Amino acid sequence: MTRGLTHFAMWVGVFAAFAMGASARAEELDQSVRALPQAECTEVRKGLEDGVPILPGFRQFEYEFAPNIHGIKGRLCRLHAIGSGAHMEGTRIRSLADMHAFIQASLEHIGWRETEETKRFTDRSQSGKDVFALFKNNAICVTTILISPAPGYIPSPDTKTDKQVYLGALYPYEREWWVAVDCFHL
Repeated sequence: MTRGLTHFAMWVGVFAAFAMGASARAEELDQSVRALPQAECTEVRKGLEDGVPILPGFRQFEYEFAPNIHGIKGRLCRLHAIGSGAHMEGTRIRSLADMHAFIQASLEHIGWRETEETKRFTDRSQSGKDVFALFKNNAICVTTILISPAPGYIPSPDTKTDKQVYLGALYPYEREWWVAVDCFHL
């Protein structure tokens, strides 16, 4: 048990640095991870679609890890939803915090849990980015939520100051959402 937790803690540290875009060169680990099996990924997708009130829902893909400074290789299961605020927002989702809360609650409902180690993945910015991770059965799901002005949107003076666009001042159709839940076994 202790060996497994130590191994898990090492991986979480590596993936946290990877997910948060660490700028320091890290020692290459040349380690492999594997995507959740399709049935497990489908269970996560169903949990998200049952609990997160967005349309059209989540698409399920499997990808190779992108080249990274840590030498981590393997595959991951990605559940992906994109759309304008007109599609992703509603009476229950009005903000990045609302989206985070619905996704986290949906995953926790099917047994995923935040641990001290997964808290290392947490990354929030004022520019519309939120990252967090949950753990279950030696697997991690890292959720990345991005919200930005829709392509082609030209901000008016009342929605920006000093080159910073205030996303809350935009109409839903002027915002674009990108949500990815990347799941893999350690």
